[in-house]
Amino acid sequence: MSDREDLEKKENDKQQSGAGYEFITETIKKPRVNKRKFFKKVAVSIFCGIIFGLCACATIVLFFPRIQNLMTPADETKPVSLPVDETALEEEPVEPFVMPEHDNPGGVAEADKEPSESEKVTGEEPEKAENTEDKTEEKSADDEKEVVVNNIVETIEKDLELDDYRSLLRKISAIATTTQKSLVTVAGVTSNTDWFKNSYENNNSTTGIIIADNGKELLMVSPSDILHRARNVRVTFCDGETYPARVKNSDVNADLCIVSIDLDRLSEKTQAQIEMAQFGSLATSAVGVPVVAVGAPYGAPGSVGMGQITSNSVILDKTDSNVHIISTDIYASTAASGVIVNYNGRIVGIICHEDMSDNMPNLLRAYSVSDISDSMEKISNGQSLATLGIIGTDVTEEANSERKVPFGAYVKEVIADSPAMNVGIRNGDVIVKIGTIEIGSFTDYKQAILKYQPQDIVTVTLERPGRDEYTEMTYEVTLEELK
Repeated sequence: MSDREDLEKKENDKQQSGAGYEFITETIKKPRVNKRKFFKKVAVSIFCGIIFGLCACATIVLFFPRIQNLMTPADETKPVSLPVDETALEEEPVEPFVMPEHDNPGGVAEADKEPSESEKVTGEEPEKAENTEDKTEEKSADDEKEVVVNNIVETIEKDLELDDYRSLLRKISAIATTTQKSLVTVAGVTSNTDWFKNSYENNNSTTGIIIADNGKELLMVSPSDILHRARNVRVTFCDGETYPARVKNSDVNADLCIVSIDLDRLSEKTQAQIEMAQFGSLATSAVGVPVVAVGAPYGAPGSVGMGQITSNSVILDKTDSNVHIISTDIYASTAASGVIVNYNGRIVGIICHEDMSDNMPNLLRAYSVSDISDSMEKISNGQSLATLGIIGTDVTEEANSERKVPFGAYVKEVIADSPAMNVGIRNGDVIVKIGTIEIGSFTDYKQAILKYQPQDIVTVTLERPGRDEYTEMTYEVTLEELK
């Protein structure tokens, strides 16, 4: 068999067995690139991108501020200010009695009267002097007419009747009624579990004071002891309406906190009946001044007590501050809350339970508003209280003159782990400057610390006692938040 026949036989065998069979035979050719079309597409894409970018920029510029205002409304709150009335309660002075000119007691004739000092000096005759006075009076009458009123004070003894006492009580009741419009009942709701593992709620209440309206919220100050663990806070106003509230900020020194309610939650009826509290200073709360206790002095909301201030000389030392305690002779509940109001209707004290002596636990005491108004104002504006961490007092005149102690804030104690202790300030130092603020008393020191915020770095200048004299020293201190 020849070679050709062998090849044909092998091809036949492959076809019969299916080996090497190809169903489709395809050849892929690369397309021709049209550069003109390619650059045209690129140009169109770039142009569309530019148009899209311009539209996006215009949209952001025109609509983004409005969208942002809708998503995050601008803060429209007004700064809170708590003015304290410094006008003391004083009786109107009685004008001295002036004898009328036409009266001539004793029957002394005009001719027998001795010449006045002016007549002696000028040497003029009485008639001439009278003519001069007449001319002067005529000249002054052209400029200003003066009216002389002679008041005659007559004391009339009168026996007090029962109606007089009723009238007095009605006036005192009116003071309490007006003050009640500025007070609220703050309730803190806490959850607990009894012995049988049943959950229940406790409602502890105290008296709050309406202090400000910042344009967005109604702000009230309240004792914070019942609100530390409260799950919910509810506020009841003088009209009996109750609203949910929240704790906004606190002052641990005075154990007070700021409670707020959104204004849009309050009904028009409630807003029409409430009033902002009016405050009086320590000058208006002198010993012997009659006062009214309003709020819950006997443990029940709406109760009223009457008495007078018996002492305001006790000073409680606080961290970077101090506060006067106003004591009264009002016998009240040991769970009392509320305010002390003078007869001008000004709140001079917030009832507290500090400095409670064992022999007189039921006599009402209060923080002097004039000592805590500045810190209340600061936390009402949402700011935190800064602390250096000392307990101090004033340098007396005696200490300055006899012991040569410089005037300033005398450091009685340094709080453990405070910024003051961390930098080396110690007992006996006298702080004379905070930053650029001169410190001449502990009151100056309190006001200076209130101007700063936590984490502010301040320069504290102090005088340190040595063997023979005081040495000036300075420290760079980072203030912390008062907790």
